[in-house]
Formats: sequence, C-alpha cells, structure tokens
Amino acid sequence: MIYHLKLQPSEIEALDYYEYWYYIKDLSDVLKKQNSENSDQTDQMEAMKKGMPSMKTPKMPSMKTPKMSLPKI
Repeated sequence: MIYHLKLQPSEIEALDYYEYWYYIKDLSDVLKKQNSENSDQTDQMEAMKKGMPSMKTPKMPSMKTPKMSLPKI
C-alpha cells in the first residue's frame, strides 16, 4: 500500500495521475477501515457501560458560610 510509504507532499505532487488516484483510493480505504474499527470499539464500550452498574459519586455536604455581623461604628 502506498499509505505506508509516508510520502512527502512534494513527492505526492510529482506522482502521475494514475499513481495519485491509487494513492488517494488506498488512503480512503484505510480511513474507512479505521473508522469502522473505531465505531465498533465505541459500540462495545457503550454496551459495556450499559451493562455495568452506574458508579455514583458521593455527595459532598454543603458548606454554609457562617453569618457574621459587623459592629456598627
């Protein structure tokens, strides 16, 4: 695959039309494959989250500030 050659931009510009077309086609195939794998992993993670009991964070007690009255002068 040309994708793994890691061509420089100047090298890509120097490619013939058919080589460029194959480069772009291979690159789009790789991206589609990666996207499908990522979506599968995301689906699996969401399924795992639904299956697990939700972990609740403990509530912190509310801290009220004391009211202080200032002496009048």
